[in-house]
Amino acid sequence: MELHYSGPRRPITDEVRKGVLEDFPEIGMIQDASLREKVVEAWSYALSCSDFTRITQIPPEGNPGAPVLKAGTQADHLRGVLRLALKIAEEFAASWPSVEIHRDVLLAAAACHDVGKPYEFDPTNRKRWAENPSYAGQPTFRHSVFGMHVCLVVGLPEEIAHVAVGHSFEGQYMGLSTECFIVRQADHSWWQLAATLGLVVEDSMKSMPTMIRVRRQP
Repeated sequence: MELHYSGPRRPITDEVRKGVLEDFPEIGMIQDASLREKVVEAWSYALSCSDFTRITQIPPEGNPGAPVLKAGTQADHLRGVLRLALKIAEEFAASWPSVEIHRDVLLAAAACHDVGKPYEFDPTNRKRWAENPSYAGQPTFRHSVFGMHVCLVVGLPEEIAHVAVGHSFEGQYMGLSTECFIVRQADHSWWQLAATLGLVVEDSMKSMPTMIRVRRQP
């Protein structure tokens, strides 16, 4: 039995970091320079642990195979969730100025909520897991769990790593921070709205709420 150790498959270069910002320019909205740099580093590290070199190369899927966007890339989802999470926060802050939402934490958390996807979607990993799931599982780690790992490895605070793991199924078994709950709602709402707007492949919607009715494109 061959053992596998997750980690970078190649050096993390400035070209990779540049590509992260090109594919995900909203990262630049994070005001704290150190936090912003670590978010870029998290995505650069995650990509280096896979065969992908750009965020835009990752398939536009929530989980492998379901749900699946009809067009676009993973960057469209990531950017949309960040902007939606920010709009939610701004709406409540405008109506109730007394509420406390940490903007940079929210932005960094939204930017990193799917940072584990390069690992879970990586073709080499998926081929290995499919060939013999009894060795290491299928997958070994979901993107939410690996994303938490990535955040901690690059030195992001626990508050960001918490959102990486808590935004998905694992969040059902945790108490969630305010910023995590906002990102989780933005993420799930984004996919459900994309589905009802006819942007998701219908055969990939089995995990979606049964009340969704798809508006078919003319």
